Amino acid sequence: MKRKTEQGFTLVEILVVIGLLGIIVAIGSNMFFTTLRSSSKSKILTTVKQNGDYALATIERLIRDSEKVITNSDGSLCVAGMNKIKTKRLNGDEIEFSCEGEGTTDSLIASNSARLTNSDVKVDSCSFDCSSQGEFYPQVVSIDFTLSQAAVTTRPEEQASLNFKATVTTRNF
Repeated sequence: MKRKTEQGFTLVEILVVIGLLGIIVAIGSNMFFTTLRSSSKSKILTTVKQNGDYALATIERLIRDSEKVITNSDGSLCVAGMNKIKTKRLNGDEIEFSCEGEGTTDSLIASNSARLTNSDVKVDSCSFDCSSQGEFYPQVVSIDFTLSQAAVTTRPEEQASLNFKATVTTRNF
């Protein structure tokens, strides 16, 4: 007698394959979303770092090439914790650096009212400290500010904050 051979899969075999495919899809989607989140964090950190580096380099260069620190628009001259500092260049030009709206989403660092940071970042804290050893010595300016992304988000992977510090001596006293 000839036996009939059945072709196909049993229910157990189909369930095992579906279970394995489900595990593979879960692992793959987890890896995909992890990559997406890290890419977003990297982009935010890059934006904050580029803005901070540009602002710090500009302020350092202009202070270094200045003759002296002079009284700013707030009436302050070489005190700790100023949010504005004004320098006088050899050609007589005056440049005032200011931190405006600290802690708000529209805060910025400016040089004579020209933005040094763009609207993608906000200034969390900012201060200029100034010291001098006397009339015939160069003035030393300490710059300290913290930037973070301006967009408000509750997701920790999309939050970035960086601190920038530098100490600069006026070169043309």
